[in-house]
Amino acid sequence: MTRPIHYEPHPVSPERKAELRAKGVQIIDAIYAPKEGAAQVEHITREDIDKMPRKEVVDHLEAHGVEGATGKVSDLRNWLKQIMFVDL
Repeated sequence: MTRPIHYEPHPVSPERKAELRAKGVQIIDAIYAPKEGAAQVEHITREDIDKMPRKEVVDHLEAHGVEGATGKVSDLRNWLKQIMFVDL
């Protein structure tokens, strides 16, 4: 089970720590809080890629350093999956 994260300036007093733990949150130092307006990490699955339109696949390929991606959309999807997922 994942607890919600609460960013709190450290050091945290024992009283404040007890209060936050009672709320069921995970306490992390505020210096690690995401910056305002920071892009959230997008979690993409293989199934998501299989449903993506060509433009979105090409955009993701370009974001991974591939320039001028052309070809059938099924080939582009497979290429993106090869880049994004490493099967061990």
